[in-house]
Amino acid sequence: MKKRFIYVFALALSALSLQCDQLVNSELKPDAKERGIDYKIILNDESGTMQKLTGKNIVCNALIHIKSNTLGTEYTAATDSNGVATFHDIISDDYHISASRDLSADEMELVSGHKVAGYKLLNRKCGVIKLLANNTLPVEVSMEAVFAGSPIVISEIYASGPQGSGLYYHDKYVELFNQSDSVQYLDGLIIARVYSSEVYGINYRNDPEFIHSEAIWYFPGNGKDYPIMPGQYIVCAEDAIDHRINAPNSIDLSHSNFEFFKDDAPDVDNQAVTNMVKFYQPSGNDWIIGGERDALVLARIPAKSLVIKGSQYLIPYSSILDGVEYLKDPTMLNKKTLNDAIDAGAAGGIQFYTGKSMERISVTVGGKTQLLDNNNSSLDFKIIDHPTPGYHF
Repeated sequence: MKKRFIYVFALALSALSLQCDQLVNSELKPDAKERGIDYKIILNDESGTMQKLTGKNIVCNALIHIKSNTLGTEYTAATDSNGVATFHDIISDDYHISASRDLSADEMELVSGHKVAGYKLLNRKCGVIKLLANNTLPVEVSMEAVFAGSPIVISEIYASGPQGSGLYYHDKYVELFNQSDSVQYLDGLIIARVYSSEVYGINYRNDPEFIHSEAIWYFPGNGKDYPIMPGQYIVCAEDAIDHRINAPNSIDLSHSNFEFFKDDAPDVDNQAVTNMVKFYQPSGNDWIIGGERDALVLARIPAKSLVIKGSQYLIPYSSILDGVEYLKDPTMLNKKTLNDAIDAGAAGGIQFYTGKSMERISVTVGGKTQLLDNNNSSLDFKIIDHPTPGYHF
């Protein structure tokens, strides 16, 4: 999840096109034998960026990636000079869509008068489209200019628990990655669980301004005490111990970078590992994330400045660097808790006690390792057979 657009952030996230509405409740089940159809997708820029660059609102030279919600098949195509991308031999289904166009520093200078890097046009309002064999009209998807240069992202979430170890689940962790070219600092960065509508029955997904949370922790430090180097992974463990002692199929987290130690409960504390700071978590004997479904966000805002409403703290969207949601069934996007502006899809599909983990997909760009970050976990993450704390394959 990236910091805000270069223009005004559209608060009316619920005012989406009909084509993007009601998709997640679809009961459509494609027939693998169905004849494939050609579809055209048109990208339109709502931010005015392309109008200033080309005199038109269409988005040329953009890359569109779609993935079948049911079958998992994936397709990629580029838009032409008319902002149109054509996909061939596509089966009817709901498709996760990620569309992006990099904006160079020179282009940004023409748009804003400032030569800055890190901006993209992204499809922030629509993460799923419906493609039907009986409706082959072009599908229009809106784009917006976004600062897509968040240097620190969530690179892995391991929460399922190991195989063959009974109900052991204390080896969970979240991993962060610095994919910028410069040293970043973790000091004060918030890791928060998003309030679960499944547990409490209230869904704040459509709140246009805030993430709601009842579990907020942050990194210690006074500004530059805890650096994260370019290309470095940082592991934040529920319990920073060698879990193989208690569960042979688990992992050694005794060398983690940080540990969630709940000092008001009978929790494990590895004194050789730096503790995260508990700001608010009124229940539980440990930091805990769901084994099969949950949502986490990273936010850059002083925790003490957050406003509490009832039992939940409100984290403004403008402070969020990244967000990831995972579901027991990642095709059931109507069950999502996290707003589409932060994560339009969902990772997951992992059962309890399988030892599997969710890892952000890595790509090589100009000889440098980058992790996919299209604000759509359906496309950005993959399932791996075992956790990889502190490294990726």
